[in-house]
Amino acid sequence: MRLRRPLVLVASLLFLSLLAATGCAGTTPRSLTLAVVGDSQGRSAVWEAVVDAINAESPAFVVHCGDLTPAGTREQYLYFKEQAEKLRVPFYAVPGNHDVRGQGRRLFTELTGSPPCWSFARDGYHFLGLDDADGELSQEQLDWLAAELARPGPKLIFLHVPLWDPRPGEDHALKSAEEAAQLHALFRQHQVIAVFSGHVHLFACREKDGITYVTTGGAGAPLYAPRAAGGFHHWTRVQLSGGRVKVEAVPVEPAATEPTVTVTTPSATRSFTLEELLAFPAVTVKAAFENQFGNRGGEGEYTGVPLAHLLEAVNGLSPGQTLKVVAEDGYSQEFGYANLYPAKEWLKLQGSMLLAYEKDGRLAPDWEEGPRLVLAPADGLYSNTDCAQTSLPGQGWNVYPSAGGRWVRQVKRIEVVKDAGE
Repeated sequence: MRLRRPLVLVASLLFLSLLAATGCAGTTPRSLTLAVVGDSQGRSAVWEAVVDAINAESPAFVVHCGDLTPAGTREQYLYFKEQAEKLRVPFYAVPGNHDVRGQGRRLFTELTGSPPCWSFARDGYHFLGLDDADGELSQEQLDWLAAELARPGPKLIFLHVPLWDPRPGEDHALKSAEEAAQLHALFRQHQVIAVFSGHVHLFACREKDGITYVTTGGAGAPLYAPRAAGGFHHWTRVQLSGGRVKVEAVPVEPAATEPTVTVTTPSATRSFTLEELLAFPAVTVKAAFENQFGNRGGEGEYTGVPLAHLLEAVNGLSPGQTLKVVAEDGYSQEFGYANLYPAKEWLKLQGSMLLAYEKDGRLAPDWEEGPRLVLAPADGLYSNTDCAQTSLPGQGWNVYPSAGGRWVRQVKRIEVVKDAGE
């Protein structure tokens, strides 16, 4: 999956300029087709289908707009690398906010062979990848960007977090509206013809002052909108000709499979089909969470099985043991006995742990985030403060400060793994 181009260091170890043999910026722009994807973390079947679809069309190269992984772990990067190496064309990527958790930014460079920021020229176009995974650009990166934009010829920008959320009234965008306005003004001055981002899990395309802004967050992550509003899994075909850009979302429809959850304890293992989960006494709650940016998410009515009941069917969890909840894509969260059987104060903050198989009347797999682990306190909001106060040492908030991070999507395995040292 390493970049198939000679590398030339131009600013620092974090910023690389790649010179393509097929042309340089300043030559007359020719025709070129590339593929752009984003947010493949989530459903591995979708990402695998995207790879197959892109190979069938054989574009000049692929750019990934970030969130390659659910949580930036080595295991997750290795899985992504295994799939991306099946691409039969050159591949480039920028990091997303999920990719840089923990040691993720270092692993991004180590395992993709790419720095977080890069640029190269091809067929009369200049392509630039930026690292805004933290919701902003560093001054060092802004200085590098200004120098790159000074080069002649039409340019295309790739980043993870969009300048603006394409959904009215939402704020999955750069932290500073002022910085977004300044970047847009800079792009206008320097012949930027298109800006591609992910982060928001849908497809959207708009033109502003002659620049095409594209959000392409549909390569596997759970979708943020109904299909009519761009909420479908896809990759984006980008056709360049004579300095102009044409953008088209290409839908991908992997086959839906009924979920199965495997529960493993030191003494037993049992897999539960959806039908078997439905046979447990059901609990319905209204709940939402707060994410790392303080935004409210996941709001809805959930129905499912209390996680304690599921564990008790496979010999349960004992004090001092750790419970690990693992998603289909390898993302995981760890909990202790105090989470599964919370005392009065923790119950007020966290609520019971529910393995939800239905949200707002939609069953998994039609509800594609399910089965999902839900923490539902009585006030209906699992806040960051709640998360911080109900996370054991080395778990939850103490590893990644986000209440929403505890709500594991597409749960595949539940494991009792070790003593927690409580």
